[in-house]
Amino acid sequence: MARYRLKTNNDLEFPIEIIRTDRRKTFRIQIDGGKVRIVVPQQLSQRNINAIILKKTPWIRKKIRLQEKFLPLKPKEYVNGEIFSYLGKNYRLKLIENGIGEVKLKRGELVLGVSPNLENYQKLNFVKSRIVQWYKSHAEQILRDKTKKFAQKLRLHPKSISVKEYKARWGSCSIRGEIIYNWKIVLAPKQIVDYVIIHELCHLLHQNHSPEFWRTVENSFLSYKESRQWLKENGLTLFV
Repeated sequence: MARYRLKTNNDLEFPIEIIRTDRRKTFRIQIDGGKVRIVVPQQLSQRNINAIILKKTPWIRKKIRLQEKFLPLKPKEYVNGEIFSYLGKNYRLKLIENGIGEVKLKRGELVLGVSPNLENYQKLNFVKSRIVQWYKSHAEQILRDKTKKFAQKLRLHPKSISVKEYKARWGSCSIRGEIIYNWKIVLAPKQIVDYVIIHELCHLLHQNHSPEFWRTVENSFLSYKESRQWLKENGLTLFV
């Protein structure tokens, strides 16, 4: 791990971890909790890496300061009255003791039947697992349907569409045309969901984030800049 002097308002030094890989043709910078990681192509010289760090230092400082402004989000407790988002709308959790274990949206509420015989820790785990399962199921259906609709409109042909849980991305598109989404994106407003879908579909044409790629995205989704910015500012709030 190499160390560089990157300072925030608190005048603290942050380490930069450099990771070399054969899987990348360009560099990528990740910032999480004040920790900076740069993933670079295996053969990139240290001189070029230093030049990238020097050029990107103002941007890195800005991102670190931005992250420092946000307080840690309170974990979900999975109790009555707690708010859960779905496609940009908020729903209150309502637990009813009928033991059915099925999640349904009813009149502004996320309703789940639980057994009255569960201990507190069992109840928490049960509620969480059922809610996550519900989100994943709905995400797969919604994202699959929307992707097919947009793909037909854009005359594109993804090989497959699926969902999983990513830590630091909202979707991916392989060189084989396999599109995978982070199921948590369905917590966001519909416009943001549409942007992520268009974004991944455009990777069928451009396997990069070149100017040509962003022009293709803009031609297909005029408000992509606003949606992209929304995800940068609110992405951390999309959790269950």
